[in-house]
Amino acid sequence: MKRLALTLVAGAFGSLMLLPVAHAQSWEDMNSDANAIHQDNAGIRHDREEQREALERGNIGAAAREQAEINARREHRDAVRNDLSNDMAIATMAMRTRTVADGVIAATTMTTTKS
Repeated sequence: MKRLALTLVAGAFGSLMLLPVAHAQSWEDMNSDANAIHQDNAGIRHDREEQREALERGNIGAAAREQAEINARREHRDAVRNDLSNDMAIATMAMRTRTVADGVIAATTMTTTKS
């Protein structure tokens, strides 16, 4: 029983040692995604302004090109939003797993010290 408890503690500790590395990479990816979304939104606002100006000048072709750019930016932004949403779900699960693992270590340590 004591050997099993020590094995569980060692395994959980080893897993916890790797979590910060994966966690840092996921935070970096999420930050990059958030910046990309911000840049796409700024680009969409800029393209809308250019489209409005093109329409005021009566340049329908330029307005259509701006609309195509807006649509492309929206598609990209939506894809990045989905990626960010998935990354956030994974990070949340990792945090929950770490909390559970910390509880297992604490419970196992208490059991081992009592034996």
